[in-house]
Amino acid sequence: MKAQRIYGPGDVRAEELPSQPVGENCVKIKILKAAVTHSDNLIYEGTRSVKYPVTLGRHCVGMVTEVGEAVKGYARGNKVAVSPIKACRKCSECAAGRFDSCLNKLEYGVGEDGFFRDFAVVGAEDLYKLPERIEDSEAMFLEQIATAINIVGKLGLEKGEHIAIVGATVTGIILAQVAIYYQAVPVLMDLRRDRLDVASNFGVYYTVDTTESDAHKKIFSLTGGRMAETCAYMAQGIMPLTRTFDFLSNRGRMAICIPDGAKELSADLSVAVKKQLDLFGISGMGKNIPSAINMLANKSVKVAPLISKEVKFDEVPEALKEMGQHPDKYVKVIVNMDS
Repeated sequence: MKAQRIYGPGDVRAEELPSQPVGENCVKIKILKAAVTHSDNLIYEGTRSVKYPVTLGRHCVGMVTEVGEAVKGYARGNKVAVSPIKACRKCSECAAGRFDSCLNKLEYGVGEDGFFRDFAVVGAEDLYKLPERIEDSEAMFLEQIATAINIVGKLGLEKGEHIAIVGATVTGIILAQVAIYYQAVPVLMDLRRDRLDVASNFGVYYTVDTTESDAHKKIFSLTGGRMAETCAYMAQGIMPLTRTFDFLSNRGRMAICIPDGAKELSADLSVAVKKQLDLFGISGMGKNIPSAINMLANKSVKVAPLISKEVKFDEVPEALKEMGQHPDKYVKVIVNMDS
């Protein structure tokens, strides 16, 4: 079994690993495509700690090749996506059925070997069947779509409400589309004009280039001075968290999206208290992968233009290096495992 494993910052090696046995509750899949994620970049640069060595790769699509004796609902030939998070199934949260809130969760590509390999054995509970209408590369965005749905749910976003989205990250751009699906009005802001142009092509009408325009004035104008009812702050965002409180109306709701491995945030909460804001921490996708699959299948969310490049398996080390040197050049890089 071939795999791309990292032994230290910048030290990625292609290796042959022994084949994995298939447990009774597990499924073996042939990896068709994987994706280079922000998490992979952080590990490659040495800014996110892991226990070396580990196989990189958080997202993948695969074909079922073998099914454990106790597994039902999957058969050889099924195309599947794998959850990037593996629950322990033992902690108090898991015992209560809240696997998405597992206290001891493992991330593929971080605490558990990821998917830059040709075959993987995973628990059947972490698999999701993919309909034919979803392209393999599109499925690399399921986590971000599910996270966007989680944000909308936590905020209780309603038809006609404005949502200020700070940061045209992949999740931010997808969130703007999900907000439109729920008939809300997104205002997406960033200093990267190219990312905002992509969002505009997806039908996101209100975008703010923060190098040229004042986001506060834009939202003030759009809302007739009321300001936005809701706001979503991407932790890799482009402005201090404290400043974004000004985008919200009194008693507004804010989601602070903090992906795993993000750097520590700081903020003056006095403004949030004065305006009686409701703050929600978003650290993941909740139980929303099935909903994300449905949105992709129905073409309610577009993701193909977010793919910057496709590379071969043996080009992964060079792709990681290139992305580290030019982080603004790439949005999502897909790895074709068969090539």
